[in-house]
Amino acid sequence: MEGQSENEKKLQCAADVRRNPGFTEPTPCSKNQLKKQKKLAKYLETRRERRLREKDRQKQRRKELVAKGLPLHVGPSRKELKRRQVTADASSENLRIAIDLDYDGIMREHDVAKCVKQCLRIYTINRRSEKSVQLHFTGIKTDGNIHAAFKKNHGWENWYLKYHFDETHLEAFPKEQLVYLTSESDKILQCLNAKDVYVIGGLVDHNHHKNLCHDRATQAGLRTARLPLGEYVDMKTRAVLSTFHVFEILVHVAEGKSWTDAILLTVPPRKGAKPKVLQNEIKDKHKEDFVLNNGECFTSNITPANQ
Repeated sequence: MEGQSENEKKLQCAADVRRNPGFTEPTPCSKNQLKKQKKLAKYLETRRERRLREKDRQKQRRKELVAKGLPLHVGPSRKELKRRQVTADASSENLRIAIDLDYDGIMREHDVAKCVKQCLRIYTINRRSEKSVQLHFTGIKTDGNIHAAFKKNHGWENWYLKYHFDETHLEAFPKEQLVYLTSESDKILQCLNAKDVYVIGGLVDHNHHKNLCHDRATQAGLRTARLPLGEYVDMKTRAVLSTFHVFEILVHVAEGKSWTDAILLTVPPRKGAKPKVLQNEIKDKHKEDFVLNNGECFTSNITPANQ
């Protein structure tokens, strides 16, 4: 339509509509859309320049730290973090945690991506922990959706953990050692035992499959337990946590922190978690319900009738 006047263009569009009822006249971009497009184009053009400036700032920062005699890294070095993980895997006293990823065919594509992202956070939490646990990813189907999502993360195959391809937690560990953590369990986990393997369901489903992890565990005849969230803190929202939050709480407790501190350090602020009052009375109330077998420590979820 080049060289045509405005009226000629309108007549041409009207003719196109008559010839093709499904034809829709193209609409120009709004001012807001044009502004966003220009902003994106400018961002892409200056990306390389920004990265070079950031590298220069980092070099200058390192020079200043060296001149002042200060350490270049605030936290532990990569070498120290690797040493901790090697020590954790070599020690039989360290906690063992398995992330159950045997939900490949249930989750949607974007939920699979979120699940693997949580696995990345779990690996990072464990790597930076003062007392790393023995971490296992079980139930990964070779060339499945979760496997494909892992491949999108550069260097994932070099993560210092144990991958179990085409092998579930039931096949990787003795059944009597497994404790599946689910919020629906009627047993409350009160202490951690190095002889047990704590299984966390790697399912991101936004409540589409309620009780699925718990039902699978009970059908397999496994012991189940839930974290003592309601026993130690009050929350404004439901006491349902994501996979990496459950993992982080366990790691904090393994480091020697109390359940209250571990929960408050982990739970997002939006949940409004506050420590419960009279903790000693709560512990005494449940003390008679403890069941101790080979170092296990579970509390019955039965509440007295007068309460």
